[in-house]
Amino acid sequence: MRTVLISLCIPVHNRTYDLKVVMPYLLAAAQASPPVEIVILDYNSPDDLAPYIQTLNNQTINYMKYTGRSHYHMAHARNLSVQASRGEYIIIMSADIYLAKTFISTVRRMLREGYVWMHGRLYKGAIVCQRQEFIDAGGYDERFEFYGPEDTDLHDRLIRRGAAFALLPNGLLHVIETPNEKKVKNYRLPLSKREMHRRGKTIYEENRRNRVLVANQGREWGQFNA
Repeated sequence: MRTVLISLCIPVHNRTYDLKVVMPYLLAAAQASPPVEIVILDYNSPDDLAPYIQTLNNQTINYMKYTGRSHYHMAHARNLSVQASRGEYIIIMSADIYLAKTFISTVRRMLREGYVWMHGRLYKGAIVCQRQEFIDAGGYDERFEFYGPEDTDLHDRLIRRGAAFALLPNGLLHVIETPNEKKVKNYRLPLSKREMHRRGKTIYEENRRNRVLVANQGREWGQFNA
């Protein structure tokens, strides 16, 4: 299998303090198994994200800014990060995830074995997927505005679509421990994590009941002018 470009797709809104912690790990993993681009989707972040990226001055980083909303919209932000990417394969992540140095080389090995998408055993927040399969599946359902089961919904749709799936080996993904109040503070409504998940579960159960294969049908998604 030829060596393909892999894109780490990371939407960021008011979480630059986490990105500063994980960025050295991302750069080390990217350097260990090129070619890789690190897509930083600045979702109108009100903190010091833009000047921080400038200080890095690293050609591996592909920085793009969205200014359409003043609050974070989970599914839309993740879809935008993929639309901004150029890789044949994407790794959709949050700003609080850091990688083992061997993460990308392991992903490449598993792609050579024929897998189309994968995620960690205990955590679905970093999903590896063939970019075209993600697009054909309609991306994340953009009704998932808040923190919730958007990853589980994408997982279930990709399973129903029949794309070859594998679990990533343990020890490759690590997550910064974040208090719940920080996880929910950047959204449009001041809801608790439990309430956000309850609202998202309604969408998830509807998609599961209807055995949806493609999200956002009849709606434009991943739009920078939205």
